[in-house]
Amino acid sequence: MNNAIDATPRGGEVHVDTRVNGPWVEIAVKDNGEGISDANISKIFDPFFTTKPVGKGTGLGLSISYRIVMEHQGTIAVTRNETAGVTFLIRIPTEPKDPGTRTEGAAKAAESP
Repeated sequence: MNNAIDATPRGGEVHVDTRVNGPWVEIAVKDNGEGISDANISKIFDPFFTTKPVGKGTGLGLSISYRIVMEHQGTIAVTRNETAGVTFLIRIPTEPKDPGTRTEGAAKAAESP
């Protein structure tokens, strides 16, 4: 949410939608901000990666979010919106597998064509 708000200009919009979709709880955060460049989209979940000015961000927010989602056996993906901004989609299973099972290899980020 904080990143979406920071990337959205004054008067812009950030929408949060939730739903149950089959075996998943889905949380979508969509903004109409500046978006994410080709050069940065593959790095956004890396620890300490940030495009914010010095003193504004630590580069840990998305990295921590990614880890939390993985610990809950879910996925997190980002897609560019047609007009502006991006949408983050978080999917958490409604009935997780064995709590000791981790999904370490789950997709970090997916970009729609």
